[in-house]
Amino acid sequence: MRRRGGLVAIIGGCILVGIVGVVLWRGSSAATEPIARPAPGVEGQPAGAGVPAVTRAPAVPPAPPAPDVVPPAALPASLEGTEPDGAVAADATGHLIISLELRRLFDHFLAASGEESIATMRARIIAALRQRLPVVAAAEAIKILDRYLAYRDAARLLVSASSDLVGELDQVHALRAKFFSPAVTKAFFADEEAATYAAIARRDALADPTLSAGERDRRLAEIDARTPAAVREARAAAMAPIDELYRETALRAAGASDQQIATARTAAFGAEAAARLAELDRAHAAWDARLAEFRAERAAVLADPQLDDAARRRRIDELLARAFSPAERVRVEALDRIASSSAAH
Repeated sequence: MRRRGGLVAIIGGCILVGIVGVVLWRGSSAATEPIARPAPGVEGQPAGAGVPAVTRAPAVPPAPPAPDVVPPAALPASLEGTEPDGAVAADATGHLIISLELRRLFDHFLAASGEESIATMRARIIAALRQRLPVVAAAEAIKILDRYLAYRDAARLLVSASSDLVGELDQVHALRAKFFSPAVTKAFFADEEAATYAAIARRDALADPTLSAGERDRRLAEIDARTPAAVREARAAAMAPIDELYRETALRAAGASDQQIATARTAAFGAEAAARLAELDRAHAAWDARLAEFRAERAAVLADPQLDDAARRRRIDELLARAFSPAERVRVEALDRIASSSAAH
């Protein structure tokens, strides 16, 4: 069964795409945090004495819960062959433990957006919660679920008046604080936000032309030092393939042999992954050879003075059909367009 989610995916998205993924929807790794015993109205929790004010839920009335429905047995295509993320749990007294696992469980089923209605996805989540949690904890989780669904709707409508990414992130953070208690906000979003703020700070440092190489390195080190350890580890994991690609490029430029490349890959990723990368290299080399042969034959056809334009076109079409499958021909044409565009510039 396939599983979804994880902090590496979040941080990889932050690094490569920037703001994409900040508002929604994949989870990050965080320690579980037992739910506080707040006064009535705190995201479905029972009354408790001496509860700090910070545990109170924001004064945002959640949408009225939809009536329970029985989800269809057949899963949508996006969920086939998967099992739900999210090891949700209750404490010794039967109350919900607030953790990122809860959001991951929500997001697993909400990945079917566009295939199923909100009511159906909500019903699937509720069924999963009731299967995994005692009655009280399940009820508490369902209240958070309804706030989460309302938050998603509000986030889609959020229009930023800010011209910078940090301003947009601040607005998203404020929206989250409006819908959730601090405990839920921390568990659901803290590592994700830290990763994104760090990625933006790193981008700004790398792009600052006023910094010397030494100053830039110090700035990056300062950013890493104030980034949570889990975020640093996940960023390193997300960047590992890119870093290894740069190392490989440098090794090849220095004249490294295939065996030296294989040794470096094995040290970085393990023997199994190194073998897969070697097979991928062979596939790329075979493709490059086929493409070079086709282009040489095409050049000869184009240079043949005995052929008119129609005959050249027919011969080139025959070469394409002989050398490539229909899907590969689309790729060849795309590569030709890229080459033509690059030559024009």
